[in-house]
Amino acid sequence: MRGKIKFAAALVLGAVLCLGAAWAPAQAASQDDLEKKIQMLEQSLQGLKQQLAEVKSTQDQQAAVAQVAASDALPKWIERITLFGDTRFRYEHTSYDDLKGKSKTGKDRFRVRLRFGVKSQIHEDVQLGFRMASGSDDDPTSTNQTMGNYFAEITSWGVDQAWVTWTPSAIGKMIDLSFGKIKNPFMTSKGIWDGDVVPEGAFIKGTFNKKGNVQPFLLVSYMFVSQGGEFDDNLYAPAAQLGVNAKFGKFKLAAATSYTSWGKLGDAGYLPPNLHGTPEYSEGGEDRTTNYKVWDIYAQADYKFTDKGSLGFWGHYFTNSDSDGPYEDKDKGWAAGAKIKYDKFSFGAWYKNVEANATPGFIADSDSGYVNSKGWVLEAGYKFWKYGEIKLSYYNMEPEDEDVSGVSHGYQTFFTDLVFKF
Repeated sequence: MRGKIKFAAALVLGAVLCLGAAWAPAQAASQDDLEKKIQMLEQSLQGLKQQLAEVKSTQDQQAAVAQVAASDALPKWIERITLFGDTRFRYEHTSYDDLKGKSKTGKDRFRVRLRFGVKSQIHEDVQLGFRMASGSDDDPTSTNQTMGNYFAEITSWGVDQAWVTWTPSAIGKMIDLSFGKIKNPFMTSKGIWDGDVVPEGAFIKGTFNKKGNVQPFLLVSYMFVSQGGEFDDNLYAPAAQLGVNAKFGKFKLAAATSYTSWGKLGDAGYLPPNLHGTPEYSEGGEDRTTNYKVWDIYAQADYKFTDKGSLGFWGHYFTNSDSDGPYEDKDKGWAAGAKIKYDKFSFGAWYKNVEANATPGFIADSDSGYVNSKGWVLEAGYKFWKYGEIKLSYYNMEPEDEDVSGVSHGYQTFFTDLVFKF
C-alpha cells in the first residue's frame, strides 16, 4: 500500500514538474509582448505630446496675429457710420397739347439722379448725418441731371440733407428734436410736396403710446425759407401737424391734419426763384403773388391680404385761407390714389386737382405739373433684386384753368426708371 502511495505521489510530482516546465516559456513570451506594447504606447504618447505642442504653437501665433489686427482696427466712431443712397437712370418722353391754338414741341431725354449719404449714431440719443445729391442749385423739386452735355461733368451737386436728431432716452424716446435740412417729416402726399423737397429748420415730434397699436403724434416745426437780413426781414414758415398711426390686425390706418403759415411768401421781394405755376400780379408797381396759410387733412388705409400682398388707399384735401389777388378764389386742391403690391410687383393710380393759389408752387410736385394742374397718374414697378427696381410711370396732365396767367400746356409724359439702392 505504501508503495502504491509513493508511486502515485511520484506521478503527481512529475506532472507538476512537466506543467511548470511548459508554463515557464509561455510566461516569458507574454512578458516580451507586454514590454513591446508598452514601448509602442510610449512612442504614441511622445507623438501626441509633439502634436499638442505644435497646436499650442499655432494657437499662440494666431493669438499674436489677432492682437496685432486688433491694435490696427478702425476707430469706434467709424464702426458707427452707415452709408446710404441711390442712383436712378431715367428715360423721359413728353408730348404737349395745344394751348389756345399754340403748339409746343415734345422732347425725349435721358437723365440721371445720384444721391449719397452718411449717418452716424454718435451717441445713444444723438444721430448726425448728411446727404449729397445731383440737381438744380435753385430748384428744390428736382435732383435730376440731363445727360448729353458733350460728356461734360455733372456740376450740379450739393448738400441735399444735413441734420442732427436728439431722441432722449430719459423720457422713453418719445420726442425727436431735429435741426438742419432734413427728410420731409410731415405725413403728406404729392398733392402739396414734391418728393425731392427737403425742408430746413427746427422740428420737434412727439409720439405717444409708442408700444401700442394706436400711436398719436404731434409735430411742430419752424422752417427757414429765406434768410440774409435781420430777423424781421427773413422769411420763416411755422407749421404744426397732429396725427395718428394705428394698426388693427391686417389693417393699418394713418391720418393727420396740419397748418402752415408761409409768412411773407408772395410779397414783393420774397418771391422764390421758381414760381412753378403760381400766378404773378402787379401791386404798387411791384410783382407779387398770393400769400399762404394752408390747412390740410390727409388719410391713408392699408390692408395686407396675404404675406406678400397689400392694398392701400389715400386721400388729401387742402385749402389756402390767405389767398389774395386776381385769383383769390383758386385756393383749393385735392388728390387721391390707390396702390396694390404683390411679391415683387406694384401697381398704382392717383389723381390730383390743384388750383393755382392752393399751395406754394415752388414746393409742388414737378412731375404732375406743380399747381394749376389736374390729371391722372399711372404707375407700375418690379423689384428684380433686393437693391434694384424698374418703374414705369405715365402722366396725363392739363391746366386746371387755362385763363390763369402763366398757364402751361397740358402734356403726356412717360418715365422709365431704373433704380439701384445701397
